[in-house]
Amino acid sequence: MPRPRRKPFWRWAPLPWLVLFLLMAATSPLYDLHAIGAYVTGIVVTVVYGAALVVALVIGARRRGPNFTAEGQLKRLDGLELAESATAGGPSAVADVHRHQYAISAAAARGADGLRALLVPDAGSWLGLRSDVAVYLLTAGRFYHVGRLSDHAQVGWQGVLDELRAAGRYAVVPAEVTGVERAFKVDVRLEGLRVGEAGVVA
Repeated sequence: MPRPRRKPFWRWAPLPWLVLFLLMAATSPLYDLHAIGAYVTGIVVTVVYGAALVVALVIGARRRGPNFTAEGQLKRLDGLELAESATAGGPSAVADVHRHQYAISAAAARGADGLRALLVPDAGSWLGLRSDVAVYLLTAGRFYHVGRLSDHAQVGWQGVLDELRAAGRYAVVPAEVTGVERAFKVDVRLEGLRVGEAGVVA
């Protein structure tokens, strides 16, 4: 079974250099020519890698467009082309909702007329080692990051979402919040989601 995507190596490779630099700093009393050389080498490599990382992030932000951060997280809805889906079917639980309880609470409070979920593929975080399909609840003209599709759901729907994104569109599916405060859960309904002619979700 395919696995969720891992982030590119350059996204997390600076971490070992940071650990090395901290270890050298902890052994600072051991100054000699070799230690000084190691410090200089570590500093040079860290600076060069940091500069390359900044350049890569800027390029990534431009590639993704003004609606997203360099990591692929949603910044704004203006101008984003949404592909609405009215599909029903069984619920699919959103993962990592425990990290977004306040956002879920805010969305549920504003979503008396029903909630929809925007699915954004290839979204990650600064120190995360993988890219996921981020889930945002949409209501009252606002969006709330509430988690990600489960690994199982990503394996099943990644291809469809990538195909939509290639056409400049992002899927919006029915969503529901269940539970009580501090224990909210979010379900999305993906069954039947597919790409038709001209990138239309059916």
